[in-house]
Amino acid sequence: MLQKILLILFISLPFSETIGQVTHALPNGHAHNDYEKSWPALTTALSKGFVSIEIDVFPYQNELKVAHIGFLLGTAPDIENLYFKPLEAWLAKHETLFLDTTQRLTFMIDIKKDAARTYVLLRALCERYKHLITTYYPQQDSISYGVLDLLLSGNKPYEQVMNDSVRYMLIDGGLGEINHTTRTAAIAPRVSARYGSLFTWKGTGEMPANERTRLRKMVATAHTDHRKLRFWGMPNKPIVWKFLLDEGVDWMNVDDLEAYRTFYLQYKLNKNK
Repeated sequence: MLQKILLILFISLPFSETIGQVTHALPNGHAHNDYEKSWPALTTALSKGFVSIEIDVFPYQNELKVAHIGFLLGTAPDIENLYFKPLEAWLAKHETLFLDTTQRLTFMIDIKKDAARTYVLLRALCERYKHLITTYYPQQDSISYGVLDLLLSGNKPYEQVMNDSVRYMLIDGGLGEINHTTRTAAIAPRVSARYGSLFTWKGTGEMPANERTRLRKMVATAHTDHRKLRFWGMPNKPIVWKFLLDEGVDWMNVDDLEAYRTFYLQYKLNKNK
């Protein structure tokens, strides 16, 4: 309940009171369930440099409500007010997302219920914000890049995405999409898997040899198929972040944004020595 009150208060505040500062991007940083944190949604993640933000949504009447579970959706914030309008306000104030001006932002939208209905509502929202969104024209084999990329996770409307002649959204795929003949990297450029279903290592000692072999094979296979790899439910520890980055994992699924930022700045400094 406190979380919902904070979200409502955030929405009601003037944008000037919630917009943070532009910083350097963390190119591997994925902010897990950004809206559940005690800080303002979106702007804190941007201020910490996170370039990928996870948002859970449910269709409710003619809106998309941001929530992890489908209770009290009538009082939950909608995705437009919590993310799209603040993104416009951020750009109006700063003119850029990050100090790295070519870096785009990704909203990974986790569809919790009714993929088909959610896709219809999302597409209508994309039409209103298409000046921000990367757009794909498969029949012309062309792309118009915006500052924002959209990936759909959870209940994934593959058929609607693949049959759309103008695509505003792509898919966060699973491991089964790697080397898939139709669900290619053009549709699912990122693949995600639950860490605990593949690995037992939580950062103590060395990763078991068989797990390290499995990890390296997964990274190599994903990259050969032009996909980026993410594990969700992974331990949020600097030793784990360092190991996975060193092994070529593309996205770190992060809950403690400040801890990851502190870690990554030192990690990058050490890599550049």
